Amino acid sequence: MTQVNFYTLSSEEEASKRQFACRLCEKAIALGHRVFIQVSNDADCRLVDDLLWQFKATSFLPHAILGSEADDAVPILIGSGDCPADASDVLINLRSEACQQHHQFERINEIITADAASLAAGRECYRFYQSQGYQPETHKL
Repeated sequence: MTQVNFYTLSSEEEASKRQFACRLCEKAIALGHRVFIQVSNDADCRLVDDLLWQFKATSFLPHAILGSEADDAVPILIGSGDCPADASDVLINLRSEACQQHHQFERINEIITADAASLAAGRECYRFYQSQGYQPETHKL
């Protein structure tokens, strides 16, 4: 069954979600996973793409934006739409709504900042996953 994790950050800054997403990506690909980072729009795709290029000076996180020529050859995909079936086993959701494709991932990671809007959206996502039969785990960072 899919494992759903909620990471609640102490920061209210939206940029902290993207930074933490990079850390999760680094860990996931080191364990041999393929990751899909789901964002809200094309501008967010570019922000995450830029951040992955410069995340650490000593390492490279191979990635591509969904729909580019390289998107089937890298372990990290970024997209604002749905993830193609079987393209990834780990989801990092940077949207404010729950992933409707939850059944196709082994692991779903929701990242929540400490601001009121993000916390409220996170609660809604938590209730959605519970209604789907999952038992989400929460981690306060």
